[in-house]
Amino acid sequence: MSPSKNGRRRVGTLLLFVFLANFFPIPPRPLEAAARKPSRTAVSADKKAEGDGADLGLEKEQKIGRKALAEIEKNWPLEANPARLARLRMILNRLEPHMERRIPYEIRIVKTEALNAFCLPGGFIFFTSGILDLLKTDSEIAAVMAHEMTHADRSHGLRMAAKSKAVSLAALAVMLLSGGAAAPVVLAQVAQVTITNSYTMEFEKEADSNGLDVLIAAGYHPGGMVTLLEKFMNEELKQPIRDYGIYMDHPESRERLQAALDKLKKLNVRVERKHSLALLRTAFRETPKRAELTIDGYVVWGGRKTPEVRAALERARTTLDRDFQMELAPYDLRLEGDRLYIGNKLLAQGTAGMDDMATLRKNLMTALDRARRQHPVAKYFQ
Repeated sequence: MSPSKNGRRRVGTLLLFVFLANFFPIPPRPLEAAARKPSRTAVSADKKAEGDGADLGLEKEQKIGRKALAEIEKNWPLEANPARLARLRMILNRLEPHMERRIPYEIRIVKTEALNAFCLPGGFIFFTSGILDLLKTDSEIAAVMAHEMTHADRSHGLRMAAKSKAVSLAALAVMLLSGGAAAPVVLAQVAQVTITNSYTMEFEKEADSNGLDVLIAAGYHPGGMVTLLEKFMNEELKQPIRDYGIYMDHPESRERLQAALDKLKKLNVRVERKHSLALLRTAFRETPKRAELTIDGYVVWGGRKTPEVRAALERARTTLDRDFQMELAPYDLRLEGDRLYIGNKLLAQGTAGMDDMATLRKNLMTALDRARRQHPVAKYFQ
C-alpha cells in the first residue's frame, strides 16, 4: 500500500467519525469506559438485558434502526453500484435462512476507502467501498456479513447501549422511541457501538463463532473467516495509525483468529485459504509449440502439443486443484524417481516430450511462494 493511498484511507475513516459526530453527538463519557467498569446496577441491568432480548420486538428495533438510517442516508455518500449491490444481496439471501430471527435485512454501500462494515438495529447492513475492494471473494464478504448479521440477530448494539445506561432493553426502547430529550444521546450510543464496532469481547466472539457456523451452513468455504481476520491483522501491521472499524480490537485480533482456527479443527474442517483468497488458480495455455499448465499465470509444467501431453496436464490439474494448498509443507511435495507426489497422492510422472519432474517441483514451489507473498500474515504450517 502506497503512502498516498494509506493517507486517503485514513481520511475516509476520519469522514466516518466526522459524520458520526455531526449527526449523532457522542456523549462525554465514552461507552467503552462505561463497559470496562460497570456498576452493580449496570451488571444487574446487563443480566436483565440478556434475558429480555427477545421481548423488545423486531418492530421496535427497526424503528430505532431507521432513526439512525435516516441520518446516514441523508448525510453519508452512498454508492449506487448495481453489480456490487446485487452481489451483496445474493450473499445475503444465502446467509439469512441460517439466522435465528427472520429480520428483513437491507444493504447499503458507503463510498469511502475506510475499512468498515456494520449493521444497525433492525438489520440495516452497511459495507464501505474500501472493505469491498479489500475482500476479493464471496466467502470473505460472506464472513463479514454473517458476523454483522449476528450482531443484529442477537441485538448486540442495543444490549450494549442498555448496559451503559443501566436499564433493560424495554426501558431503552422507551427512551429511544419516546422522542424525549434523552433520545438523541442514547441513539448516539447505539450508533457509536454499531458503526465503530465497539462491542464487548464476548459479543465479538459470539459474532465470530455464529458467523462461522452460518458461513458453513450456507455453503461458503469457512476459510473466508480465517483469511478475513488475517487480512485485517496485515492492515494493522501496514498502518502506524490504525483505522477504526470492523475487528478494531488490536490486542484481541490474534486471539479471535486462533478461536476460529480452533473451532474449525474441532469441527474437523481443514483450512484451505486458496479458495477464499482466489489464489493458486490453475489454467491451460498454448503457444505455437507448447501446451502448458499455469498457476496464477505462472507456467509450472508443459511440453509438446500432443494428446499425451494434454492428458498428463489434465490429470495434474485435477490433483493440483484438489490437493495443492497454501498450507502445504515443502516435504509434502515429494520427488521419487520420475514421479512427483503431493502427500501420498501421485501428482505426475515423467512423460515423453514434457518438462522433467524436478523442474515441475521447482516451479510448483515458486508458484506457492508467490501466492503466500500475496497473504503474508498467515501461519501456514500450524
